[in-house]
Amino acid sequence: MTARTKNGLLTSVFIRSIGDSIARLSKQGRVCIITYHRILACADPLLETEPDVTTFYWQMKVLAEHFNVLPLHDAVLAMKEDRLPPRAVCITFDDGYRSTHDLALPILKEFNLPATVFVTTAYLGEGNMWNDRIIEAIRRVPDGALDLQEIGMGMHPLHSLSDRRQLIKKINDGSKYLSSEDRLNVILQLEKLTGDKSSPGLMLTRDMLVNLSQAGIEIGGHTITHPILTKLDDDVARHEIAGCKKVLEDIVGKPLRLFAYPNGKVGKDFDARHLAMAQDAGYVAAFTTALGSASKSDDFYQIPRSRPWDVTPFLFQLRLLRWLAGFGSYGDRDIHRVKKRALLVAFHFPPQSASSGIQRTLSFTRNLPDCGWEPMVLSADPMAYEQKNSSQLNQLPADTIVKRAYALDAKRHLGIAGRYPEIIALPDRWISWLFSAVPVGLYLIRRYRPKVIWSTFPISTAHLIGLCLQRLTGLPWIADFRDPMLQSDYPKSPLQRKIYAWIERQTMYHCTKVMFTTHSALSSYQKRFPEVAQEKFMVIENGYDEDGFAAAEAAAALKPTSNSRGKITLLHSGVLYTEGRDPSAFFAGIAALKARGLLNQHNFEVILRAPGDDAHFQALIQQHELVGIVRVANPVPYREALAEMLEVDGLLLFQGTPFNRQIPAKIYEYFRARKPIFGLLDPAGDTASVLNAAGFQDLAAMNSVEAITEALQSFIGKIYSGQAHVASDAVVSASSRKHRARQLSQLFEEASESISDAVLMMSHHH
Repeated sequence: MTARTKNGLLTSVFIRSIGDSIARLSKQGRVCIITYHRILACADPLLETEPDVTTFYWQMKVLAEHFNVLPLHDAVLAMKEDRLPPRAVCITFDDGYRSTHDLALPILKEFNLPATVFVTTAYLGEGNMWNDRIIEAIRRVPDGALDLQEIGMGMHPLHSLSDRRQLIKKINDGSKYLSSEDRLNVILQLEKLTGDKSSPGLMLTRDMLVNLSQAGIEIGGHTITHPILTKLDDDVARHEIAGCKKVLEDIVGKPLRLFAYPNGKVGKDFDARHLAMAQDAGYVAAFTTALGSASKSDDFYQIPRSRPWDVTPFLFQLRLLRWLAGFGSYGDRDIHRVKKRALLVAFHFPPQSASSGIQRTLSFTRNLPDCGWEPMVLSADPMAYEQKNSSQLNQLPADTIVKRAYALDAKRHLGIAGRYPEIIALPDRWISWLFSAVPVGLYLIRRYRPKVIWSTFPISTAHLIGLCLQRLTGLPWIADFRDPMLQSDYPKSPLQRKIYAWIERQTMYHCTKVMFTTHSALSSYQKRFPEVAQEKFMVIENGYDEDGFAAAEAAAALKPTSNSRGKITLLHSGVLYTEGRDPSAFFAGIAALKARGLLNQHNFEVILRAPGDDAHFQALIQQHELVGIVRVANPVPYREALAEMLEVDGLLLFQGTPFNRQIPAKIYEYFRARKPIFGLLDPAGDTASVLNAAGFQDLAAMNSVEAITEALQSFIGKIYSGQAHVASDAVVSASSRKHRARQLSQLFEEASESISDAVLMMSHHH
């Protein structure tokens, strides 16, 4: 990590004035405690997150010129007494690398800056820490392939720098939470396989430690061996915390007052027991790796620290200012108040009723609490919705936080007779939502401190809001693509396509994870964005809501498989289109069977529930002379729609070629209804693949009247005979939205865990 950019006078005035204004407006003072590990003599491609001496120099110059740098112990006392100065910053180093003495100390002296070094005593002058041994072992492996099957880690290609980085990360991540003995065994075997050559000593000697102390650098404790404290017995953990204090006090001849937890993740790497141990050992404060600034309201044995990673002085200062303003405090900060919250950004949310997409966000909101996550929803003011139905609001848990930002529909609120200038509806008709949703989102983040942001498309403005919130806060962001943004024929406007492409590209580059509902959509995006890490892409399909079906089953008994009334009723529930979900060929097929005398209004009925453009479909029905056989029905509340699925004899699914990479959400509800399904679709599309995988064979090309006529006649015959296929228990279970919520909660865990590597570029062992 190396860069050098000079600050101009205007930048200096801006940083100081903003920092002072933040301090005046804040209810209590804040301090940013920044953390370093190694300082490199020159940039190292295997240590890209560690600053070289050039970068460290300009960072210290920035701090000296524009911030108030305090000794850490003084800052702790000032926090307790609420007398922190504006723009307060502290500098710390972890582990005890000799580069702190050889490279950092001269620069600190030049700018007269105080600092604290948290030292792991077992490595003083003796060897290197385990993570550095892994790095050095992989560094010296020749290009080709490395066989780690002997230690259970498989074969690994080593043809590029990226291959080496990925392997180092994999071994580090896999070793971090092993016992000390097991981890050492992995390292010894790795060094044996890669060539047992000694690496230069990287750690402080005792003499260097004394020099640091005499130069005014405060020494703090960081345990004896840098273990994960939660993996230790209490007696061993107590010895690690108190034992290093005694060793260091004997070396420097001064009392140790400060302690830093190894690895430092609240609730994972240490817990309430270790807070008490630090206090009992005589430390006056202890520090975590929960990000953000610290204030009087923090537990003084859980004080957060932040890792600087920005590559220009301006961004470096801007991030410190944001933390001093109270933003950017990510992750759990208090072991006594650990809550995993997620901010869900979704335009389609009750009471909006025109899109089945509301069910995806609604079900996640309802089911995530059972998976250990507390969702908050940022949605639009209901005035933005053309169609509304309040009934589904009752499905929200009573304590769910839902904030609605002001939003207009350009067509209805700003247009004349439905016409409006394109410029006011870019990227979509609800762009006005952006300008209020971002401040509301920042308020929610500031107050409730979620660990992750999730946004869902459509509409494109939702991802634009997610992008803004991610860039302003640095939180991990998961972008959900219910549908691909850019399609062959949508959007049609060249300018809108250009803006969509920009939003899509920025989303791919800046999100932590990107979700799709189909594997083909995922594959298409991987091909379009080969430079984006493949592990960023995930599939979480849509699903059905069991609670909704439970209520529906209470209102309507399931019909028997065999038809006893002599009249077959087929249902399509949801929106149809003139392209992609056009029922014209289906109507022609019914008309053909009617002409043969096989179907009539007494033995056959098709219900189109809430298809959208009622007048258009009524005209089609009249055109094909199907009045009395096919009818358009008005929208009903969601649970009534589910009950209707349970009452009919079969279900219709339209999904033509334009939607080959999309799977309609209702397919999973159809599975749960355990009814026969007749699919009108492109046999090459994802929907056909899902139906085939679930055992459904009654499918026909949506635009082929001949194929539809033949397949429909066969389908009706199977219903009459009781031979029509329905979804198996295994298919139904795997299609539950509860199962999807568990998948999403796991994704949240991965995203929040990976913030140190993928988002914040933290060090290789913090």
